[in-house]
Amino acid sequence: MLAAQRHNKILQLLKQSHSVSVTELSKILKASEATVRRDINILHGKGVLVKIYGGAMSPESYLTTEDKVQVRESVNTEQKMAIAAKAAQLIKMNDVVYIDAGTTTGLLIKQLRERNAVYVTNDASHAVQLMNRGFETIIIGGNMKAVTYAAVGALAIANIQRYNFTVGFFGTNGISLVAGFTTPTAEEAMIKEAAIKHCKKAYILADSSKFGKITPVNFSALGAASIITDKRPDDTYEKYKIILAD
Repeated sequence: MLAAQRHNKILQLLKQSHSVSVTELSKILKASEATVRRDINILHGKGVLVKIYGGAMSPESYLTTEDKVQVRESVNTEQKMAIAAKAAQLIKMNDVVYIDAGTTTGLLIKQLRERNAVYVTNDASHAVQLMNRGFETIIIGGNMKAVTYAAVGALAIANIQRYNFTVGFFGTNGISLVAGFTTPTAEEAMIKEAAIKHCKKAYILADSSKFGKITPVNFSALGAASIITDKRPDDTYEKYKIILAD
C-alpha cells in the first residue's frame, strides 16, 4: 500500500472512531508499527490528526463563541436530564452543595430530593428555582453575565472562597485531553476554578458532545473532577473518572 493510501485509510478510520492505536493500524494497513508511526508523524505535522501516546486521535474542535441559555436548553435535552438525575443521587443529608451556572446544572435542580442540605449557586435563575422548590438557598453575589445569568468577578470569587463545599456540580463547554475543562470567558473560568478548589468532591455534568471540544479558557485539569455523562467516550479518556447516567 502506498503512503498516500495509508494516510487516507488512517483518516477514514478516525472519522469512524475518535482514536486508533498504532497496533490496530499496523494490522489494518499491513504495515510495520515503525511505518505507521512515521505516517502519524506526517499527518500530525499537517494538522489533520493529533498524535497521542500509542496512536492517534481526531483533531479537537475549537469553539470561540457561546450560545445563549435559551438556545443551549433545547440541545441534547434527554441526555442532560439523565445526567442531572444521576447527579441528584449523589447529594446526601447535611451536604453543602455548590451548583454552577449552566443548562445541565439547571436541570439538576428539577431532580433534587434532599431537603436537609444547603444549596449555593452563582446563577440567578438557579437561585429562583431552588427557592421556589423550598430548598435552603444561598446566592453568590457579583457582576451578572447576561449570556448565562452567572455572577462573576472579584466579588463573586471572594464570596466563593469563604465556603467549604462538600460537593459541587459544574457545567463545561469543552472536555479536552489537551486543554482540560474549558469555558469561553476568563471571568467565568475563574469562578469555576475557585469553586472546584473549595469542593471536597467535584462533578462535571456534560453530555457526550462536549468531548473533544475546546473553548478559549481552561478552568480545571481533567483529573480534578469526575465526569457524569450519557455515553462513555473512547479509550483515550479511560484513565479519568467517568460516571455514566443510568
